[in-house]
Amino acid sequence: MDHHANGSEIRMTLLAEPSSVVLTRELVRYALGMWGFPQPLIEDSMPVMSEMVNNAVNAARGHEIRARVAVCQGAPLLECWDPSPELPQRRDALPDAEDGRGLTIIAAYAKDTGVRAAVGRGKVVWALMPA
Repeated sequence: MDHHANGSEIRMTLLAEPSSVVLTRELVRYALGMWGFPQPLIEDSMPVMSEMVNNAVNAARGHEIRARVAVCQGAPLLECWDPSPELPQRRDALPDAEDGRGLTIIAAYAKDTGVRAAVGRGKVVWALMPA
């Protein structure tokens, strides 16, 4: 991942609570709108961040989590760090299941996605959107 020197990144530290999902959706809307990305791409990026944060809330409830929106090779890069070392599992969720669909939703919208161990502790789930 290349980091741009032009300030095209915004970070937010939150508590792993359900209300944080809404805040990070707005963070994505704000950042990508400010950087001039097209509305359809912004609309696709918001549920991706929602699912990543939702996974973090489930993994680390009540702990600190971090969201990051950046630009990588001209495309939105969405990241969410949480302190839990457990990697999210991609499950084939039943149609009425509440959990387990998150990674499927992310994969449906994102061009590329993955999980990496964070420096120190925890993990970063990331998704690179189409340019």
